[in-house]
Order: sequence, then structure tokens, then C-alpha cells
Amino acid sequence: MSRNKSKDKGTRWEKEAVDILTSKINRSVWKKIPSSGALGTILGESILTGDINGKIYGLPRGFKLEAKCGYGEKEMTIKKEWLDKIVREAETAYSYPALIGKFSGSRSGVKHFIIFDIDTFVTIMNYITELKEDLDIIYEKIDNKNK
Repeated sequence: MSRNKSKDKGTRWEKEAVDILTSKINRSVWKKIPSSGALGTILGESILTGDINGKIYGLPRGFKLEAKCGYGEKEMTIKKEWLDKIVREAETAYSYPALIGKFSGSRSGVKHFIIFDIDTFVTIMNYITELKEDLDIIYEKIDNKNK
């Protein structure tokens, strides 16, 4: 039986991405979805779609990631269809969609990256801003109470 080297490379990247995210983001849980989410698409189960699903403590939604691994160390083509697909899958699961990528063979500089569509980025940034504003109000009340 011949192995599909491209598919094997993608599977290795998905596992590596889970390890990277888990080790770098405090209080987060990341899981590779078996068969690159194909089973979830076939069954219509949103929890089983995407290549990687994750949850970060404190954020109201989880993440659905489409994982892509480039074939050169200097450039990688990003396809709109990848982003459209993960946005659709994330909508059904009330998750933040993103593309997580890797420049294969990169020896220095940026090797791994995440791409959000602008609406997702804005939603996350506004949520963080609102949390900070809420904390400022709480701290101000505490300061006024202690005076």
C-alpha cells in the first residue's frame, strides 16, 4: 500500500500544531480531529469538523483551525477556499475560525503562523477590550472603597 506523503506531512503538522498551542497558551486544550475532520463533515457533526479544535480559558468560544503546511521555506499559497471552509465549519459550532500554517524547511524567522479573517480578529479584540474595561471598573470600585 503506497503512502500519501503529502497527507502524512499534513498529519504530522496537525499533531505538531496541537503540541505547540498546548505548550504556549496557558489554560488551553487543543485536539487534533481524526481524519482531518472528514468524518464530521460526512456525519454533519460540527464538533468533529476542522483539523484542530481548541478552547482557551476565559474566551467565550472555542477555536476551529484548518492546518496547512507549505512546501518551501520562503513562500506558501493561501487559498480562499480554505478560509471559507473553516469559517463555515466554525459557524455551526459557535467557534472562532482560523488557518494555522507552517513554512516547511524554515530555519529562521517566522516558521508557524495563524490567519484570522478580519471579522474574527475584530470580534476577539473587542471581547478582550470589553474584559479590560470591566476589570478597570471593578478595580476602580475597589480603590474607591479602600479610600
